[in-house]
Amino acid sequence: MGVSTPPIIPAATSSEVSWRIQGAVYGIGLFSTSIFHIGAVIVPLYAATMTPSPLMFGLVFSAAHFLPLFLSIHTGAMMDRLGARRVMLVCTSIGAIVPLFYPAFPWIWALVFFQMFFGLAESMGWLGAQTMIGQFMHGKTIYAGRMSFIIRIGHLICAPLAGISWDLAGPWGGFALMSLWGLGSVACALLLPKQPIDPDAVAPEGRRAKMRALLPNASDYLTAFRLLGVPSVVVIVMLGALMHVGNAVQGSFYVAWLSDMGLTGTAIGLLGPAAAIGAALFSLVTARLMRYVGGLWIALASLWAGILLICATPLFGSYFLLQMAMFLRSGANGLAQPLVITLVLRGAGRENQGKAIGLRGTANRVASILAPLAMGLIAEAVGLEWSFYVIGALVSVMMIGIAIYLWRNPQVTRAGED
Repeated sequence: MGVSTPPIIPAATSSEVSWRIQGAVYGIGLFSTSIFHIGAVIVPLYAATMTPSPLMFGLVFSAAHFLPLFLSIHTGAMMDRLGARRVMLVCTSIGAIVPLFYPAFPWIWALVFFQMFFGLAESMGWLGAQTMIGQFMHGKTIYAGRMSFIIRIGHLICAPLAGISWDLAGPWGGFALMSLWGLGSVACALLLPKQPIDPDAVAPEGRRAKMRALLPNASDYLTAFRLLGVPSVVVIVMLGALMHVGNAVQGSFYVAWLSDMGLTGTAIGLLGPAAAIGAALFSLVTARLMRYVGGLWIALASLWAGILLICATPLFGSYFLLQMAMFLRSGANGLAQPLVITLVLRGAGRENQGKAIGLRGTANRVASILAPLAMGLIAEAVGLEWSFYVIGALVSVMMIGIAIYLWRNPQVTRAGED
């Protein structure tokens, strides 16, 4: 099968995108990302009650990325063919149901199993929100910046709510909050306008062709991986994957370290507002900063700073310093996030936007799987504190390599200029 024609969206200028569509897309982004922040508090605390080894603890968080690793490109291709709305309705429904199973089966291997399906739903929700920036909003940086700002509203309140729900009601309270939050994504998906299906997906074979469209297709993967022939796409995919190394550390061993420091679930959750405020404020200046600095350089510098800040966690001995570090780390990520989305969309072309976001999602999952496992192995060898430093050093080596490449290839950096 050749490259499919994307769902037909009426041509419009950026000013003609209705606020109902914008609100629905931003809402999916808000709920699907902030549910991650609820899980980043609840799941580590829940896993810690089972006293796993560091490697097993890392496996719990790697498991959330197993299915997205193999299905991100396929899901992106389905969004290209069937429209993001249909795919979102399925994925967000899974995300609303699965959390209720966690406390009902309090065993470590059950936790690993449920993490796989919850991770798929959460990851595909965010993948869909990014794809819809292209399908409904013309891939404009201003819309990606708005979404990056708005999703911080959820981040602002979700981590504190998660900590409070854990302290007051234990696992059932925490996972019920995750399920309720997942329903918000479902509601937003229902608000989106229906999209036409690519005619090639339904004719001439009819129902059999519809079923085939739901199955992974080798040509979709080949088309997606061909995008790696675009240098700017390769660089931004690599940078996005390294950002997820920091996110994986924050959503796993970071919480374990804070718990060992004696912080309660509520205190850990209250680090969330500092993160949300930092990310929201910084994300609003991305487009303006691009007038003076290339987008790829902005992304590299800010993401590198964010990773160094999370890997320096053991050096921050006070709650105030932890708050400041989280503010700056999330601000750095917020500055880069609109670029990570829009530069991939531009490099891919309109007909492959879902596949491009799926490719980026696949790379992110590789990083998210390997980082907790690697950190678990390092922690068993040299201790938890030194595992933070080792991860930071390894990422820095890769960032320096990317910086040298960009310096020697200025034509690539110009692809990241607005």
